[in-house]
Amino acid sequence: MIIVTNPIEKPVVCGAIKFAPGETQFKNADLSQAKLAQISSHPRLKWVKVQDKPVDKKGAK
Repeated sequence: MIIVTNPIEKPVVCGAIKFAPGETQFKNADLSQAKLAQISSHPRLKWVKVQDKPVDKKGAK
């Protein structure tokens, strides 16, 4: 999973994607290396790749 953070109060457009304020989550396949490069070069946006957590279907006790 890739999480892109927009720290300002207004939406930001980068790489033809509109990022709302706060965090936006993407599947790894949703953002190409070119899109990630554009996001990396934007002065306000930050992104991080995190490992997907499996969902516990048994439920918590």
